[in-house]
Amino acid sequence: MLEVSRFRTGVCGFMVVLKAAEIRGLEECAVESGVSMETLMENAGAAAAEYIREQIDVRDKRAVILCGKGNNGGDGFVIARLLSKAGAQVTVVLMQGAPASALAKQAYDKMHKGIEIILARNAGKPIDRADLIVDAVFGFSFHGRLPQAMVPVIEQANASKALRVSVDLPSGVECDTGAVNGACFRAQHTVTFTAMKPACVVYPAAGFCGRAVVRQVGIRREFLQLLPYDTASVQLGDLCALFPKRDPEGHKGTYGRLLMLCGSIGMAGACIMAARGALRPGVGLLNLAVPHALYTILAPAVPEAVFTLYDPEETAFESVLEALGKASACLIGCGLGTAPYAERLVQTVLEHAQCPLVLDADALNLLAKAPERLRTPRGPVVVTPHPGEMARLSGLTPEELRADRIRAAREFAAKYRVITVLKGAGTVTAAPDGEVRVNTTGNPGMAKGGSGDVLAGMVGALAAQGMQPFAAAYAAVCIHGAAGDWCAERLSQRAMLPTDLIETLPAVFTEIEGKS
Repeated sequence: MLEVSRFRTGVCGFMVVLKAAEIRGLEECAVESGVSMETLMENAGAAAAEYIREQIDVRDKRAVILCGKGNNGGDGFVIARLLSKAGAQVTVVLMQGAPASALAKQAYDKMHKGIEIILARNAGKPIDRADLIVDAVFGFSFHGRLPQAMVPVIEQANASKALRVSVDLPSGVECDTGAVNGACFRAQHTVTFTAMKPACVVYPAAGFCGRAVVRQVGIRREFLQLLPYDTASVQLGDLCALFPKRDPEGHKGTYGRLLMLCGSIGMAGACIMAARGALRPGVGLLNLAVPHALYTILAPAVPEAVFTLYDPEETAFESVLEALGKASACLIGCGLGTAPYAERLVQTVLEHAQCPLVLDADALNLLAKAPERLRTPRGPVVVTPHPGEMARLSGLTPEELRADRIRAAREFAAKYRVITVLKGAGTVTAAPDGEVRVNTTGNPGMAKGGSGDVLAGMVGALAAQGMQPFAAAYAAVCIHGAAGDWCAERLSQRAMLPTDLIETLPAVFTEIEGKS
Protein backbone atom coordinates (compact mmCIF):
# COMPACT_ATOMS: atom_id res chain seq x y z
CA MET A 1 0.00 0.00 0.00
CA LEU A 2 1.32 3.47 -0.90
CA GLU A 3 0.52 6.50 1.16
CA VAL A 4 1.22 10.11 0.20
CA SER A 5 1.79 12.46 3.11
CA ARG A 6 2.15 16.26 3.41
CA PHE A 7 1.68 16.95 -0.28
CA ARG A 8 1.57 15.20 -3.60
CA THR A 9 3.99 15.93 -6.39
CA GLY A 10 3.67 15.76 -10.12
CA VAL A 11 1.11 16.58 -12.77
CA CYS A 12 -2.56 15.60 -12.34
CA GLY A 13 -1.89 14.20 -8.87
CA PHE A 14 0.54 11.44 -9.86
CA MET A 15 3.16 10.52 -7.29
CA VAL A 16 6.52 11.31 -8.86
CA VAL A 17 9.14 8.56 -8.66
CA LEU A 18 12.69 9.94 -8.40
CA LYS A 19 16.04 8.26 -8.91
CA ALA A 20 19.06 8.62 -6.64
CA ALA A 21 20.73 11.33 -8.76
CA GLU A 22 17.54 13.38 -8.76
CA ILE A 23 17.27 13.17 -4.97
CA ARG A 24 20.90 14.28 -4.66
CA GLY A 25 20.16 17.21 -6.95
CA LEU A 26 17.22 18.26 -4.79
CA GLU A 27 19.37 18.09 -1.68
CA GLU A 28 21.94 20.34 -3.37
CA CYS A 29 19.18 22.82 -4.26
CA ALA A 30 18.02 22.80 -0.65
CA VAL A 31 21.53 23.50 0.62
CA GLU A 32 21.96 26.35 -1.88
CA SER A 33 18.66 27.82 -0.66
CA GLY A 34 19.93 27.89 2.92
CA VAL A 35 18.82 24.53 4.37
CA SER A 36 21.81 22.67 5.84
CA MET A 37 22.40 18.97 5.36
CA GLU A 38 22.38 18.67 9.15
CA THR A 39 18.84 20.10 9.17
CA LEU A 40 17.76 17.68 6.43
CA MET A 41 19.11 14.77 8.48
CA GLU A 42 17.44 15.97 11.65
CA ASN A 43 14.15 16.40 9.79
CA ALA A 44 14.43 12.95 8.22
CA GLY A 45 15.07 11.27 11.57
CA ALA A 46 12.26 13.23 13.20
CA ALA A 47 9.82 12.34 10.41
CA ALA A 48 10.68 8.64 10.66
CA ALA A 49 10.44 8.68 14.46
CA GLU A 50 7.05 10.37 14.23
CA TYR A 51 5.80 7.74 11.80
CA ILE A 52 7.08 4.93 14.04
CA ARG A 53 5.25 6.42 17.03
CA GLU A 54 2.07 6.45 14.92
CA GLN A 55 2.44 2.69 14.49
CA ILE A 56 3.51 1.68 18.01
CA ASP A 57 3.51 3.15 21.52
CA VAL A 58 7.25 3.14 22.14
CA ARG A 59 7.14 3.76 25.90
CA ASP A 60 9.02 0.96 27.67
CA LYS A 61 9.36 -0.90 24.36
CA ARG A 62 12.68 -2.40 23.29
CA ALA A 63 13.84 -0.71 20.08
CA VAL A 64 16.85 -1.89 18.10
CA ILE A 65 18.23 0.57 15.54
CA LEU A 66 20.55 -0.97 12.91
CA CYS A 67 22.83 1.84 11.75
CA GLY A 68 25.33 2.07 8.91
CA LYS A 69 28.37 4.30 8.86
CA GLY A 70 26.98 6.83 6.39
CA ASN A 71 24.17 9.36 6.37
CA ASN A 72 21.45 6.71 6.50
CA GLY A 73 23.03 5.62 9.77
CA GLY A 74 22.95 9.28 10.82
CA ASP A 75 19.17 9.24 10.31
CA GLY A 76 19.14 6.18 12.56
CA PHE A 77 21.06 7.99 15.31
CA VAL A 78 18.49 10.82 15.24
CA ILE A 79 15.68 8.25 15.47
CA ALA A 80 17.42 6.52 18.37
CA ARG A 81 17.69 9.79 20.30
CA LEU A 82 14.06 10.75 19.72
CA LEU A 83 12.65 7.30 20.54
CA SER A 84 14.73 7.19 23.71
CA LYS A 85 13.39 10.61 24.67
CA ALA A 86 9.87 9.22 24.10
CA GLY A 87 10.49 6.42 26.61
CA ALA A 88 11.80 3.54 24.50
CA GLN A 89 14.66 1.32 25.64
CA VAL A 90 16.98 1.86 22.68
CA THR A 91 19.88 -0.24 21.46
CA VAL A 92 21.93 1.08 18.54
CA VAL A 93 23.77 -1.57 16.53
CA LEU A 94 26.79 -0.24 14.63
CA MET A 95 26.57 -2.48 11.59
CA GLN A 96 29.78 -1.07 10.04
CA GLY A 97 31.55 0.26 13.06
CA ALA A 98 31.92 3.93 13.94
CA PRO A 99 30.20 6.57 11.77
CA ALA A 100 32.32 7.64 8.82
CA SER A 101 30.60 10.80 7.56
CA ALA A 102 30.80 14.11 9.43
CA LEU A 103 27.00 14.40 9.50
CA ALA A 104 26.56 10.92 10.90
CA LYS A 105 29.24 11.62 13.52
CA GLN A 106 27.40 14.76 14.62
CA ALA A 107 24.15 12.82 15.01
CA TYR A 108 26.00 10.05 16.84
CA ASP A 109 27.49 12.51 19.34
CA LYS A 110 24.03 13.93 20.15
CA MET A 111 22.64 10.58 21.35
CA HIS A 112 21.78 10.32 25.04
CA LYS A 113 23.90 8.33 27.47
CA GLY A 114 20.97 6.01 28.19
CA ILE A 115 21.16 4.52 24.70
CA GLU A 116 23.00 1.22 24.49
CA ILE A 117 25.55 1.08 21.65
CA ILE A 118 26.88 -2.27 20.48
CA LEU A 119 28.62 -3.83 17.49
CA ALA A 120 26.87 -6.12 15.01
CA ARG A 121 28.44 -9.26 16.45
CA ASN A 122 26.62 -8.61 19.73
CA ALA A 123 23.19 -7.92 18.19
CA GLY A 124 21.69 -11.41 18.64
CA LYS A 125 20.07 -11.08 22.07
CA PRO A 126 18.78 -7.49 21.60
CA ILE A 127 17.14 -8.51 18.31
CA ASP A 128 15.53 -11.56 19.93
CA ARG A 129 14.00 -9.34 22.64
CA ALA A 130 13.06 -6.41 20.38
CA ASP A 131 9.58 -4.96 19.99
CA LEU A 132 10.78 -2.67 17.19
CA ILE A 133 13.65 -3.00 14.70
CA VAL A 134 14.62 0.00 12.60
CA ASP A 135 16.82 -0.52 9.54
CA ALA A 136 19.01 2.54 8.91
CA VAL A 137 22.01 0.84 7.34
CA PHE A 138 21.87 1.76 3.63
CA GLY A 139 19.73 4.25 1.72
CA PHE A 140 19.23 5.27 -1.90
CA SER A 141 22.96 5.11 -2.76
CA PHE A 142 23.27 1.36 -2.18
CA HIS A 143 24.30 -0.96 -5.03
CA GLY A 144 25.23 -4.63 -5.21
CA ARG A 145 25.06 -7.03 -2.28
CA LEU A 146 25.07 -6.57 1.47
CA PRO A 147 28.45 -7.29 3.08
CA GLN A 148 28.51 -10.94 4.11
CA ALA A 149 29.19 -10.04 7.74
CA MET A 150 25.82 -8.26 7.90
CA VAL A 151 23.76 -11.08 6.48
CA PRO A 152 23.23 -13.08 9.72
CA VAL A 153 22.03 -9.95 11.54
CA ILE A 154 19.64 -9.02 8.72
CA GLU A 155 18.27 -12.56 8.51
CA GLN A 156 17.75 -12.67 12.28
CA ALA A 157 15.94 -9.33 12.12
CA ASN A 158 13.71 -10.58 9.30
CA ALA A 159 12.74 -13.60 11.42
CA SER A 160 11.79 -11.42 14.38
CA LYS A 161 8.18 -10.80 15.38
CA ALA A 162 9.07 -7.18 16.12
CA LEU A 163 7.70 -4.31 14.05
CA ARG A 164 10.23 -3.76 11.25
CA VAL A 165 10.70 -0.29 9.73
CA SER A 166 13.20 0.77 7.08
CA VAL A 167 14.52 4.31 6.78
CA ASP A 168 14.53 5.64 3.19
CA LEU A 169 14.80 2.15 1.63
CA PRO A 170 15.28 -1.40 2.93
CA SER A 171 18.98 -2.22 3.12
CA GLY A 172 19.81 -4.49 0.21
CA VAL A 173 17.57 -2.97 -2.49
CA GLU A 174 18.89 -0.88 -5.36
CA CYS A 175 17.11 2.45 -5.60
CA ASP A 176 16.96 3.01 -9.34
CA THR A 177 16.36 -0.52 -10.61
CA GLY A 178 14.37 -2.22 -7.85
CA ALA A 179 16.87 -5.08 -7.95
CA VAL A 180 17.62 -7.22 -4.89
CA ASN A 181 20.83 -9.21 -5.02
CA GLY A 182 21.00 -11.58 -2.09
CA ALA A 183 20.01 -10.81 1.50
CA CYS A 184 17.78 -7.82 2.17
CA PHE A 185 15.98 -6.33 5.17
CA ARG A 186 12.28 -7.16 4.87
CA ALA A 187 10.38 -4.15 6.20
CA GLN A 188 6.74 -3.97 7.17
CA HIS A 189 6.93 -0.19 6.73
CA THR A 190 9.35 1.97 4.76
CA VAL A 191 9.60 5.70 5.46
CA THR A 192 11.17 7.24 2.37
CA PHE A 193 11.97 10.92 2.03
CA THR A 194 10.99 13.70 -0.39
CA ALA A 195 9.55 11.42 -3.10
CA MET A 196 8.88 7.81 -3.91
CA LYS A 197 11.87 5.93 -5.30
CA PRO A 198 11.74 3.29 -8.07
CA ALA A 199 12.53 0.61 -5.47
CA CYS A 200 9.32 1.53 -3.61
CA VAL A 201 7.14 0.56 -6.57
CA VAL A 202 9.20 -1.81 -8.75
CA TYR A 203 9.53 -5.48 -7.85
CA PRO A 204 11.29 -7.33 -6.42
CA ALA A 205 12.41 -4.41 -4.21
CA ALA A 206 8.86 -3.21 -3.58
CA GLY A 207 8.09 -6.55 -1.98
CA PHE A 208 10.67 -5.76 0.73
CA CYS A 209 9.30 -2.28 1.44
CA GLY A 210 5.99 -3.29 2.98
CA ARG A 211 3.85 -0.18 3.31
CA ALA A 212 5.82 2.67 1.71
CA VAL A 213 5.14 6.22 2.86
CA VAL A 214 6.69 9.53 1.84
CA ARG A 215 7.74 12.10 4.43
CA GLN A 216 9.12 15.57 3.70
CA VAL A 217 12.40 16.79 5.16
CA GLY A 218 12.52 20.46 4.23
CA ILE A 219 13.13 20.52 0.46
CA ARG A 220 10.94 23.27 -0.96
CA ARG A 221 8.00 22.13 -3.01
CA GLU A 222 8.89 24.30 -6.00
CA PHE A 223 12.15 22.40 -6.42
CA LEU A 224 10.21 19.18 -6.93
CA GLN A 225 7.77 20.83 -9.31
CA LEU A 226 10.60 22.12 -11.49
CA LEU A 227 12.13 18.67 -11.94
CA PRO A 228 11.73 17.30 -15.49
CA TYR A 229 10.58 13.93 -14.13
CA ASP A 230 9.54 11.10 -16.45
CA THR A 231 8.43 8.39 -14.00
CA ALA A 232 5.40 8.33 -11.74
CA SER A 233 3.33 5.77 -9.90
CA VAL A 234 -0.39 5.31 -10.54
CA GLN A 235 -3.14 4.90 -7.98
CA LEU A 236 -6.86 4.69 -8.64
CA GLY A 237 -7.52 8.23 -7.42
CA ASP A 238 -5.11 9.59 -10.03
CA LEU A 239 -7.41 8.52 -12.88
CA CYS A 240 -10.51 10.59 -12.16
CA ALA A 241 -9.61 13.38 -14.57
CA LEU A 242 -9.44 10.82 -17.40
CA PHE A 243 -13.12 9.89 -16.96
CA PRO A 244 -15.37 12.92 -17.40
CA LYS A 245 -19.12 12.50 -17.05
CA ARG A 246 -20.70 10.96 -20.12
CA ASP A 247 -22.62 13.19 -22.50
CA PRO A 248 -26.36 12.99 -21.70
CA GLU A 249 -27.01 13.21 -25.45
CA GLY A 250 -24.35 10.64 -26.32
CA HIS A 251 -25.07 7.48 -28.31
CA LYS A 252 -23.11 4.36 -29.17
CA GLY A 253 -21.23 6.20 -31.88
CA THR A 254 -20.09 8.76 -29.31
CA TYR A 255 -18.18 6.16 -27.34
CA GLY A 256 -16.12 4.52 -30.02
CA ARG A 257 -15.99 1.38 -32.09
CA LEU A 258 -13.52 -1.33 -31.05
CA LEU A 259 -12.58 -4.04 -33.54
CA MET A 260 -11.23 -7.22 -31.95
CA LEU A 261 -9.45 -9.95 -33.88
CA CYS A 262 -9.14 -12.64 -31.24
CA GLY A 263 -9.91 -16.29 -30.67
CA SER A 264 -9.34 -19.52 -32.57
CA ILE A 265 -10.50 -23.10 -32.34
CA GLY A 266 -9.68 -24.20 -28.80
CA MET A 267 -9.10 -20.61 -27.63
CA ALA A 268 -12.56 -19.07 -27.78
CA GLY A 269 -12.43 -18.30 -24.07
CA ALA A 270 -9.64 -15.76 -24.55
CA CYS A 271 -11.79 -13.88 -27.01
CA ILE A 272 -14.80 -13.97 -24.67
CA MET A 273 -12.83 -12.61 -21.71
CA ALA A 274 -11.22 -9.87 -23.81
CA ALA A 275 -14.61 -8.92 -25.23
CA ARG A 276 -16.30 -8.74 -21.84
CA GLY A 277 -13.33 -6.84 -20.50
CA ALA A 278 -13.81 -4.32 -23.32
CA LEU A 279 -17.52 -3.86 -22.74
CA ARG A 280 -17.29 -2.91 -19.06
CA PRO A 281 -15.20 0.26 -19.62
CA GLY A 282 -18.01 1.64 -21.74
CA VAL A 283 -17.08 1.23 -25.41
CA GLY A 284 -19.98 2.14 -27.66
CA LEU A 285 -19.76 -0.67 -30.20
CA LEU A 286 -17.76 -3.90 -30.09
CA ASN A 287 -17.09 -5.72 -33.34
CA LEU A 288 -15.62 -9.22 -33.09
CA ALA A 289 -13.85 -10.36 -36.25
CA VAL A 290 -13.58 -14.15 -36.01
CA PRO A 291 -13.51 -17.22 -38.23
CA HIS A 292 -16.95 -18.53 -39.24
CA ALA A 293 -16.45 -21.62 -37.08
CA LEU A 294 -16.38 -19.55 -33.88
CA TYR A 295 -19.60 -17.63 -34.42
CA THR A 296 -21.94 -20.15 -32.80
CA ILE A 297 -19.69 -20.25 -29.71
CA LEU A 298 -19.16 -16.51 -29.33
CA ALA A 299 -22.54 -15.08 -30.30
CA PRO A 300 -24.41 -16.33 -27.21
CA ALA A 301 -21.41 -15.63 -24.95
CA VAL A 302 -21.12 -11.96 -26.01
CA PRO A 303 -24.61 -10.89 -27.12
CA GLU A 304 -23.64 -7.20 -26.97
CA ALA A 305 -21.16 -7.58 -29.83
CA VAL A 306 -21.61 -7.44 -33.58
CA PHE A 307 -19.59 -9.82 -35.72
CA THR A 308 -17.41 -9.71 -38.77
CA LEU A 309 -16.80 -13.22 -40.05
CA TYR A 310 -13.90 -14.26 -42.21
CA ASP A 311 -12.53 -17.39 -43.84
CA PRO A 312 -9.04 -18.25 -42.54
CA GLU A 313 -8.14 -19.54 -46.01
CA GLU A 314 -8.62 -16.18 -47.71
CA THR A 315 -5.65 -13.91 -48.30
CA ALA A 316 -7.18 -10.42 -48.71
CA PHE A 317 -9.34 -10.42 -45.55
CA GLU A 318 -11.63 -7.88 -47.22
CA SER A 319 -14.32 -8.02 -44.54
CA VAL A 320 -11.71 -7.43 -41.85
CA LEU A 321 -10.23 -4.47 -43.72
CA GLU A 322 -13.67 -2.92 -44.13
CA ALA A 323 -14.28 -3.24 -40.38
CA LEU A 324 -10.80 -1.90 -39.63
CA GLY A 325 -11.52 1.20 -41.68
CA LYS A 326 -14.52 1.99 -39.46
CA ALA A 327 -12.85 1.21 -36.13
CA SER A 328 -11.65 3.84 -33.66
CA ALA A 329 -9.28 1.24 -32.14
CA CYS A 330 -8.28 -2.35 -32.84
CA LEU A 331 -7.16 -5.20 -30.57
CA ILE A 332 -5.53 -8.27 -32.05
CA GLY A 333 -3.98 -11.37 -30.55
CA CYS A 334 -5.91 -12.80 -27.58
CA GLY A 335 -6.24 -16.52 -28.33
CA LEU A 336 -5.57 -15.86 -32.01
CA GLY A 337 -3.17 -18.77 -32.37
CA THR A 338 -0.04 -18.88 -34.49
CA ALA A 339 -1.31 -20.67 -37.59
CA PRO A 340 -0.20 -19.25 -40.97
CA TYR A 341 -3.53 -17.45 -41.44
CA ALA A 342 -3.06 -15.72 -38.07
CA GLU A 343 0.33 -14.40 -39.15
CA ARG A 344 -1.16 -13.12 -42.41
CA LEU A 345 -3.96 -11.46 -40.45
CA VAL A 346 -1.56 -9.71 -38.08
CA GLN A 347 0.54 -8.45 -40.98
CA THR A 348 -2.57 -7.21 -42.79
CA VAL A 349 -3.68 -5.24 -39.76
CA LEU A 350 -0.20 -3.78 -39.22
CA GLU A 351 -0.08 -2.57 -42.81
CA HIS A 352 -3.55 -1.01 -42.90
CA ALA A 353 -4.42 0.18 -39.39
CA GLN A 354 -4.54 3.93 -38.89
CA CYS A 355 -6.39 3.84 -35.57
CA PRO A 356 -4.76 2.96 -32.23
CA LEU A 357 -3.69 -0.68 -32.30
CA VAL A 358 -3.35 -2.96 -29.25
CA LEU A 359 -1.21 -6.08 -29.71
CA ASP A 360 -1.38 -8.88 -27.16
CA ALA A 361 -0.56 -12.56 -26.73
CA ASP A 362 -0.27 -14.44 -30.03
CA ALA A 363 0.13 -11.24 -32.03
CA LEU A 364 3.29 -10.61 -30.02
CA ASN A 365 4.43 -14.20 -30.36
CA LEU A 366 4.09 -13.92 -34.13
CA LEU A 367 6.04 -10.67 -34.15
CA ALA A 368 8.86 -11.99 -31.98
CA LYS A 369 10.63 -13.32 -35.08
CA ALA A 370 10.76 -9.82 -36.58
CA PRO A 371 9.87 -7.17 -33.99
CA GLU A 372 10.85 -4.40 -36.40
CA ARG A 373 7.43 -4.94 -37.97
CA LEU A 374 6.04 -3.08 -34.96
CA ARG A 375 7.12 0.10 -36.74
CA THR A 376 4.80 -0.61 -39.70
CA PRO A 377 1.48 0.94 -38.50
CA ARG A 378 0.73 4.60 -39.16
CA GLY A 379 -1.20 4.99 -35.93
CA PRO A 380 -0.15 4.52 -32.29
CA VAL A 381 0.63 0.99 -31.10
CA VAL A 382 0.27 -0.49 -27.61
CA VAL A 383 1.95 -3.81 -26.81
CA THR A 384 1.05 -5.71 -23.65
CA PRO A 385 3.65 -8.45 -23.11
CA HIS A 386 4.11 -10.58 -20.02
CA PRO A 387 7.79 -11.17 -19.11
CA GLY A 388 8.10 -14.28 -21.30
CA GLU A 389 6.71 -12.48 -24.34
CA MET A 390 8.89 -9.47 -23.60
CA ALA A 391 11.97 -11.68 -23.45
CA ARG A 392 11.16 -13.10 -26.89
CA LEU A 393 10.47 -9.65 -28.35
CA SER A 394 13.45 -7.85 -26.86
CA GLY A 395 16.07 -10.59 -26.83
CA LEU A 396 16.71 -9.98 -23.14
CA THR A 397 16.80 -12.84 -20.68
CA PRO A 398 14.16 -13.03 -17.93
CA GLU A 399 16.94 -12.22 -15.44
CA GLU A 400 17.91 -9.09 -17.39
CA LEU A 401 14.29 -7.98 -17.51
CA ARG A 402 13.83 -8.52 -13.80
CA ALA A 403 17.04 -6.62 -13.00
CA ASP A 404 15.60 -3.32 -14.32
CA ARG A 405 12.00 -3.49 -15.53
CA ILE A 406 11.65 0.27 -16.02
CA ARG A 407 14.71 0.46 -18.22
CA ALA A 408 13.67 -2.59 -20.25
CA ALA A 409 10.20 -1.20 -20.95
CA ARG A 410 11.49 2.31 -21.68
CA GLU A 411 14.18 1.15 -24.09
CA PHE A 412 11.82 -1.18 -25.97
CA ALA A 413 9.22 1.60 -26.26
CA ALA A 414 11.80 4.01 -27.65
CA LYS A 415 13.38 1.50 -30.05
CA TYR A 416 10.14 0.40 -31.69
CA ARG A 417 8.08 3.57 -31.08
CA VAL A 418 5.36 1.66 -29.25
CA ILE A 419 3.65 2.13 -25.89
CA THR A 420 4.91 -0.82 -23.88
CA VAL A 421 2.96 -2.41 -21.02
CA LEU A 422 5.39 -4.78 -19.30
CA LYS A 423 3.02 -6.84 -17.17
CA GLY A 424 3.75 -8.36 -13.80
CA ALA A 425 3.90 -7.17 -10.21
CA GLY A 426 4.18 -3.40 -10.49
CA THR A 427 3.29 -3.33 -14.19
CA VAL A 428 5.40 -0.76 -16.06
CA THR A 429 3.85 1.30 -18.86
CA ALA A 430 6.38 3.18 -21.00
CA ALA A 431 5.81 5.66 -23.82
CA PRO A 432 8.18 6.13 -26.77
CA ASP A 433 9.21 9.56 -25.43
CA GLY A 434 10.50 7.98 -22.20
CA GLU A 435 7.57 8.75 -19.93
CA VAL A 436 6.80 5.88 -17.53
CA ARG A 437 3.97 4.95 -15.18
CA VAL A 438 4.38 2.21 -12.56
CA ASN A 439 1.21 0.58 -11.30
CA THR A 440 0.45 0.18 -7.59
CA THR A 441 -2.68 -1.98 -7.70
CA GLY A 442 -3.11 -5.74 -8.10
CA ASN A 443 -2.07 -8.91 -6.30
CA PRO A 444 -0.82 -12.48 -6.95
CA GLY A 445 -4.37 -13.81 -7.24
CA MET A 446 -4.44 -12.28 -10.72
CA ALA A 447 -1.66 -14.59 -11.92
CA LYS A 448 -4.04 -16.87 -13.83
CA GLY A 449 -4.64 -17.51 -17.51
CA GLY A 450 -7.17 -15.03 -18.86
CA SER A 451 -6.27 -12.00 -16.73
CA GLY A 452 -4.18 -10.57 -19.57
CA ASP A 453 -7.04 -11.02 -22.03
CA VAL A 454 -9.31 -8.95 -19.79
CA LEU A 455 -6.65 -6.24 -19.57
CA ALA A 456 -6.10 -6.13 -23.33
CA GLY A 457 -9.82 -5.67 -23.90
CA MET A 458 -9.88 -2.82 -21.40
CA VAL A 459 -6.94 -1.03 -23.06
CA GLY A 460 -8.63 -1.33 -26.45
CA ALA A 461 -11.95 -0.06 -25.10
CA LEU A 462 -10.45 3.05 -23.51
CA ALA A 463 -8.42 3.84 -26.62
CA ALA A 464 -11.51 3.36 -28.79
CA GLN A 465 -13.34 5.99 -26.73
CA GLY A 466 -10.71 8.58 -27.59
CA MET A 467 -8.44 8.40 -24.55
CA GLN A 468 -4.80 8.99 -25.45
CA PRO A 469 -3.26 5.52 -25.92
CA PHE A 470 -0.59 5.98 -23.22
CA ALA A 471 -3.24 7.06 -20.71
CA ALA A 472 -5.56 4.27 -21.88
CA ALA A 473 -2.80 1.76 -21.19
CA TYR A 474 -1.81 2.83 -17.67
CA ALA A 475 -5.42 3.59 -16.68
CA ALA A 476 -6.58 0.13 -17.77
CA VAL A 477 -3.70 -1.47 -15.86
CA CYS A 478 -4.59 0.41 -12.67
CA ILE A 479 -8.33 -0.31 -12.90
CA HIS A 480 -7.65 -3.96 -13.75
CA GLY A 481 -5.46 -4.23 -10.64
CA ALA A 482 -8.01 -2.46 -8.46
CA ALA A 483 -10.63 -4.97 -9.58
CA GLY A 484 -8.17 -7.71 -8.66
CA ASP A 485 -7.70 -6.24 -5.19
CA TRP A 486 -11.46 -6.08 -4.69
CA CYS A 487 -11.78 -9.74 -5.75
CA ALA A 488 -8.93 -10.83 -3.48
CA GLU A 489 -10.52 -9.16 -0.49
CA ARG A 490 -13.89 -10.76 -1.05
CA LEU A 491 -13.10 -14.03 -2.82
CA SER A 492 -9.47 -14.70 -1.74
CA GLN A 493 -6.42 -14.60 -3.98
CA ARG A 494 -6.56 -18.34 -4.39
CA ALA A 495 -10.21 -18.61 -5.46
CA MET A 496 -10.64 -15.49 -7.57
CA LEU A 497 -10.91 -15.92 -11.36
CA PRO A 498 -10.24 -13.64 -14.33
CA THR A 499 -13.96 -13.62 -15.03
CA ASP A 500 -14.48 -12.25 -11.51
CA LEU A 501 -12.39 -9.23 -12.52
CA ILE A 502 -14.90 -8.42 -15.25
CA GLU A 503 -17.85 -8.64 -12.86
CA THR A 504 -16.04 -6.37 -10.40
CA LEU A 505 -15.28 -3.58 -12.86
CA PRO A 506 -18.65 -1.83 -12.27
CA ALA A 507 -17.73 -1.34 -8.60
CA VAL A 508 -14.35 0.14 -9.56
CA PHE A 509 -15.87 2.50 -12.11
CA THR A 510 -18.49 3.54 -9.56
CA GLU A 511 -15.65 4.60 -7.28
CA ILE A 512 -13.92 6.52 -10.07
CA GLU A 513 -17.11 8.26 -11.16
CA GLY A 514 -17.90 9.15 -7.56
CA LYS A 515 -14.62 11.06 -7.30
CA SER A 516 -14.76 12.68 -10.74
